[in-house]
Amino acid sequence: MKLKFFLFCSLLSFQNLAQKTRLLYPKDYFLFPINPKQQNYLAGGMGDLRADHFHAGIDIKTQGREGLAVQASADAYVSEIRVQTSGYGNVVFLTHPNGYVSVYGHLREFAEPLATYVKKKRLENQTFEIQLKPAVNEFVIKKGQIIGYSGNTGGSAGPHLHFEIRDINNNILNPLNFGFTEIKDNVAPIFQQLFIKTLSTDARVNGEFGRKSFHPIKKTDGTYGINAEISAIGEIGLELLAVDKMNDTHNSNGLSCTELFVDGKEVHYFHLEQFPNAVSHDINVHTDYAYEKTVGQRIQKLFQDDGNDELPVYKTILQKGKLSFQDGKTHQITIKIWDAYENGSTLNFTIKGEKPENSVTASPSKSPLLINYNIDDNTLVIKARNLKTINSIAILNFEKSSTELPINYVKNNEAVYLWDLKKGLPKSIQIDSVEKSLNLQKTILPNQSSSFVSDKLSIIFEAKTLYDTLYLETKAVPNQVEIGQTTIPIRNPISVSFQPETKVNLPQKTSVYYTSRNQRRFLGGKWNTDRIVFKAGLLGQFTLLTDTIPPKASFVTKSPNHVAIRISDNLSGIKSFKTYLNNTYILADYDAKRALLWTVKSDSTQSFVGKLRLDLEDNQGNKSSYETDVDNQTKTVAIKKEKTKKAKTKAKKEVKSKKKSKKKKKNKK
Repeated sequence: MKLKFFLFCSLLSFQNLAQKTRLLYPKDYFLFPINPKQQNYLAGGMGDLRADHFHAGIDIKTQGREGLAVQASADAYVSEIRVQTSGYGNVVFLTHPNGYVSVYGHLREFAEPLATYVKKKRLENQTFEIQLKPAVNEFVIKKGQIIGYSGNTGGSAGPHLHFEIRDINNNILNPLNFGFTEIKDNVAPIFQQLFIKTLSTDARVNGEFGRKSFHPIKKTDGTYGINAEISAIGEIGLELLAVDKMNDTHNSNGLSCTELFVDGKEVHYFHLEQFPNAVSHDINVHTDYAYEKTVGQRIQKLFQDDGNDELPVYKTILQKGKLSFQDGKTHQITIKIWDAYENGSTLNFTIKGEKPENSVTASPSKSPLLINYNIDDNTLVIKARNLKTINSIAILNFEKSSTELPINYVKNNEAVYLWDLKKGLPKSIQIDSVEKSLNLQKTILPNQSSSFVSDKLSIIFEAKTLYDTLYLETKAVPNQVEIGQTTIPIRNPISVSFQPETKVNLPQKTSVYYTSRNQRRFLGGKWNTDRIVFKAGLLGQFTLLTDTIPPKASFVTKSPNHVAIRISDNLSGIKSFKTYLNNTYILADYDAKRALLWTVKSDSTQSFVGKLRLDLEDNQGNKSSYETDVDNQTKTVAIKKEKTKKAKTKAKKEVKSKKKSKKKKKNKK
């Protein structure tokens, strides 16, 4: 099917519904995959803001349970099947005659004949995880045919069906545009918080550099406003925290479209009707990545930031939504937000473009001088408290020169100094004879290959590694290195070679872990003499940790029909597992969320009577084996433990009851 694009200017009132860029969709072609022709509800929508990706497709609720029949949305052939520990878990891809592909994720199990096919391939490959691409028309599926049963496999946080529709170019499309009547939505999106952020060293919002937040208030006419005066000067950007709601469900979903107008002129337009799956990770420049990493909320920008040049979800507009105020006039700002059903909400407020009259002097203090700094985009922000004079100068020391930096403004007796890092990277800051060293090493530019090399550390940046300019900071301590800031996203991994200051005793059992922000994520690495080489998709802290302890297992249940085993690892994590019955490989499924593994019958006649063995290996190469005997008399271990626990609890209650009874008798006497 040839897809056509229609572009309209979105300037109509909500009563008439704004026209937006729309594809042509075949209505009534696809069947709703869960309980068709009945009202259904969503746990997640197309384009919801998720960690490191836009949510693809929709999440259909399954009444909080597993096992609902999942039906093929249209005639098709099975083009791909996956069994995964994370991601979509058990998932089926169907390719339809019109070129569309539908995706069904987090299935508890596959229906026949797919179930037998997958089991056979897993047995042949002796693996749990597998990716299969059957021959075209090997499995022909009819519309409405059951292809599986809903579940909670993979990275799912609860039972539901993940459902997608993609086009022939692997673009993710919004299923709600295909005319499904099973989902009802006449609820407008909700404005929660507005942010205004400075984008240059000379910009201010209400007299300050940085980010200011404002809370929209809903008015009686249904629109939103802000009951606060806002002034701004210089280049600024607007950011938004807003959610969409749907009928009869409490879930919060993402927005389909946002529009920004200044004095009636459209300056920013975003519409997530479709997006290429390959650039889904670019959400990290659509949202404010630094704010998410420090505060924990995902707020979206109402402008295209530097480096955001591959997401085809914006209308090309001069200045890309960045605003600049210099004229002293008051400007009318309007923000419109929409969901997939074109329910819309409006926020109206004003910004006065005026220069603040901030103090540039501070009250001297005898307390120790405190100097802190952070990098905000291209700006080095220096804050000093307890100055010794009313207007102490900050001296920026470079490798061969120095520069004097006067106070930009004072807030609550704290002096703020701003330096544009495009002018150079200082080695230290000196204020009132107190000097603070900086770890700024090098300016790394986007869209070109670059590297940083020192005695103990080398980092390679490919041309497409960075979204925007990186002012590289590094810091090495024994067995640990910090590279850049955790608040800066990168598009592709960096390659790192690191030589620890102290000798590693067991390099064959020692690997690199990402340890920023209370995380401990195994990255691995290969040793080359006394240096370890690894790749990292995040900036932050990396630590060498040694793992010599093999994985552990405990049998939870065992019977001729079912054996379940709890598995765990102390540090590097489970890499692989294999189960054997009388030394013959048998299938087992695994749920990482519950750390639970269980045997799977290859056919209905299989029994697990005999010597059952589990072989485990962690990511550091530590191995362990566990064995148990299963016979026809074996009963469920968990039931025995449960009964024992109940018996002990009952016995304790009986003892307490007898003691109370004795005390009562003594008191009566």
